[in-house]
Amino acid sequence: MKSEVETLQIRQYLLGTLSTEQAAEIEERLLSDGEVYEELLIVEDELVDQFLRGELSAPEKERVESHFLQAPERQEQLRFGHLLRRYVSAHTPEIALDGEPELAPVSVAPKPSFLSRLLPRSPVLAFSLACALLVLVVGGFWAVNRILNPTAGSGTVWAVELTPGLTRDGGETRKFAVPANTGTVRLQLDLAEDQYQSYEAILQDADGRTLTTSKNLKAQLANGRTAVLLDVKVDMMPAGDYRVKLSGLSSRGEAESVANYSFRVLPK
Repeated sequence: MKSEVETLQIRQYLLGTLSTEQAAEIEERLLSDGEVYEELLIVEDELVDQFLRGELSAPEKERVESHFLQAPERQEQLRFGHLLRRYVSAHTPEIALDGEPELAPVSVAPKPSFLSRLLPRSPVLAFSLACALLVLVVGGFWAVNRILNPTAGSGTVWAVELTPGLTRDGGETRKFAVPANTGTVRLQLDLAEDQYQSYEAILQDADGRTLTTSKNLKAQLANGRTAVLLDVKVDMMPAGDYRVKLSGLSSRGEAESVANYSFRVLPK
């Protein structure tokens, strides 16, 4: 578990309030320390939840809207959280806090819904069941998100730096073996210069088949270099040759080729 100071720094990093030097330090640790990356995911969830509950200060709320929610995946988190809160609010019965039953106006009872037949008549039991259902829904979403999101897999996040075209060491394709217990390989795609607001990375195998496509990637500082980070699950890259085709989105909304990155995954 990270200290309160480290968690606060990660929170400030997500809100974009850290200095350039501090942000670069966090990014370097994200590349090498899987625990830091897991803590970042936890803080992301906390920010979304606090934003929906209106618990953020005015400055933090403004930073969430202008910086944190710029990432498409965080916008999806926000939409899911909003829908989940609406569901729970609509299906959680009210309980009188003073211990006295609430009087309802006499009216013709509507036909009970399927969900109302499942809920027990006792308000306390119904509330408990609703909470249990909420845990199941959230847990199911977490599991699906871990499957669909390559960066959220189990195991360590292991980073490898790639340069455009041929590498500097003798003009050969970059070769590496993935360490054991690695869940995600983070490809650091170095840029000669950052000319685009967002990038698209396409991972292909030796036969030119597309394995995965990642859009809306942002250039950032990593290990002292400007780069685009592409996370790939280990099971998508068995031993073999691969290439990443990186494109940038121009001001006209057109994709322009930026660079190619070739590498070879060696057998373990």
